[in-house]
Amino acid sequence: MNPGTSPFSVSGPSNRPNGGARHEFPEPDGLHGEHETGSHQETAHHCLQLLAEAGRLLTHQRSGLRRMLREVARLTTTYGLANFCLVDLVMRDGRPHRVTAVHEDRGLEVQLRALGSHSRSDTACNPLLDVVHTGVSRLFVDYPVEIRRQVGLLPEPLASLERFAPRSVLMVPMRGRRRVLGMLLLGRCLPHEPYGSLELEVTEELARRIVTAMATLRQVRGARRAERRARFIARASQALAASLDFRVTLDQVARLAVPVVADLCAVDILEENGTLRRLAVAHQEPAKAAVAWELEHRWPSSLKDRYGPGRVISTGKPELREEVPDSKLPRAARDAEHLRALRSLELESYLIAPLRARGRTLGAITFAYAGSHRRYRKSDLGLAMDLAARAALAVDNALLYRASREAVRLRDEFLAVASHELKTPLTPLNLRLQSLQRELERNSGHLDLPRLREHVATLQRQSKRLSTLAESLLDVSRLEAGMLVLDLEYLDLSALVREVATRFGAQAARTKTQLEVRAAEAVVGRWDRLRLEQVVSSLLSNALKYGAGHPICVLVERVATGARLTVRDEGIGISPEHLPRIFARFERAVSAEHFGGLGLGLYLTRHLVEALGGSIRASSEPGKGSTFEVSLPLASPITMASGHAP
Repeated sequence: MNPGTSPFSVSGPSNRPNGGARHEFPEPDGLHGEHETGSHQETAHHCLQLLAEAGRLLTHQRSGLRRMLREVARLTTTYGLANFCLVDLVMRDGRPHRVTAVHEDRGLEVQLRALGSHSRSDTACNPLLDVVHTGVSRLFVDYPVEIRRQVGLLPEPLASLERFAPRSVLMVPMRGRRRVLGMLLLGRCLPHEPYGSLELEVTEELARRIVTAMATLRQVRGARRAERRARFIARASQALAASLDFRVTLDQVARLAVPVVADLCAVDILEENGTLRRLAVAHQEPAKAAVAWELEHRWPSSLKDRYGPGRVISTGKPELREEVPDSKLPRAARDAEHLRALRSLELESYLIAPLRARGRTLGAITFAYAGSHRRYRKSDLGLAMDLAARAALAVDNALLYRASREAVRLRDEFLAVASHELKTPLTPLNLRLQSLQRELERNSGHLDLPRLREHVATLQRQSKRLSTLAESLLDVSRLEAGMLVLDLEYLDLSALVREVATRFGAQAARTKTQLEVRAAEAVVGRWDRLRLEQVVSSLLSNALKYGAGHPICVLVERVATGARLTVRDEGIGISPEHLPRIFARFERAVSAEHFGGLGLGLYLTRHLVEALGGSIRASSEPGKGSTFEVSLPLASPITMASGHAP
């Protein structure tokens, strides 16, 4: 064999970076000559055995990258290629990180493992970093003399190797397609021969095989991860479709996510009032699940947050933090205790996906790695968004189902109340007609006019009540269809209020209610008389019904924005929890059994006021009465702007 020629045919100029440039190293006497010596043949034989055994190991190794590298490093000492072997992997920041250290002497191996890895203070004049950055192997036949000739002062990682008295050192990069993935550092001590080109090419071939095995292992892991995630998505989809109670299903999904795709999973939902509520938390450790619940209870998320579920829900965009450094936690903490609770979770990486359906963001689902030394990448966004879309659809379907059931309940309740309300005037109407008929039959020749007038008046009142109920239902239909048309004319609101109040005089007298109207000046505007009468009548009727016989005050005044009508009673009042919904359709603040009504009065009043271009608001305190304030512009629109129910 000619000098510089390898018997393995595993390395050539085409395999080297930068056009195959390579350092030439002096060969020790006896390794090459016209004929190979017995020592050289033995070395070559051992190297072949090493590559064969390494090939078998790397082909069947599936237990993990670190274990694989440790076993390969062990082979280099077993087959005499090295007295010790160090393996570094290049991290995402471009710096090497020690993953294994093997020595043929197990006692010295403990010391070798204790050596420090590469510090950030290492200078550029470091052969180790040069190998990582350039991807070119380095062979030092006479170590460390050759290095000292170049750098003068050995870097700390190399200086610490001197205690193991290496005679010769090999530094070989593990080159991937796009970057250097790691490095093998092999050392030989006396009485072994120093390294030559044969050992260099064998080590380079070993590095290539390791890179191939790493790629295979990465593919296998990716396939297994994809299989686990597909299985998780299938099980999660099954759980989401199993029930229309989204609270139960989301809790099941959170539990399924741990530990397949997360160490911690939490689900937050956006309430109608704009607050966030945590529905589910899952963690492998119950104590940390309790911490996650406590965090949301004591320091609830908000739509104004700069991080976390609140920000994701407010923006509708996912949030990915591949790494959560401890130094950044104080920025997210609200106080010292909050910071301690956050640190106790040991967050390492998290991914939050919004729950969006039909253009709305319903909530957010959070996946986090905490303590398992795993990281989320951009490739994980697809899984998170897929699951979030399925969960959002399940939540939306559940909300629609709940809304439909509530609509059916309201419909049934309305029909029952409407039936009762329609029967109420019909009963006295029928009785009066029967009495009138008997009166006519008994006294056909002589009629009791006062009694006849009483019957007619009662019939008129009950007929008017029926007409009002029917008109209310018809107005609801018009509002739903957006067909309410205004007949505008100039009129005096003060005069109209006094006129309507006069009609309620008899009713106020029956309940012994003092009805006071304060409308000293004329307030003229362009409004619909009929609709404005409905508004005033509805508010006065409401005040008389719930005023419990206490005084009622009606105030009409002109303000800078137009006209203002205020109706104040001192009756039973409205509870704070009922106040926000009293203007909704079919809603009541009191029992229909005691006060009756269709639950449409204030609903129609609000829409009629809005049709006139104004607004209405209510304030109340239980036991102290209620106040309704109507604000109107002096010129109303021609037609209603929006006739759809909220």
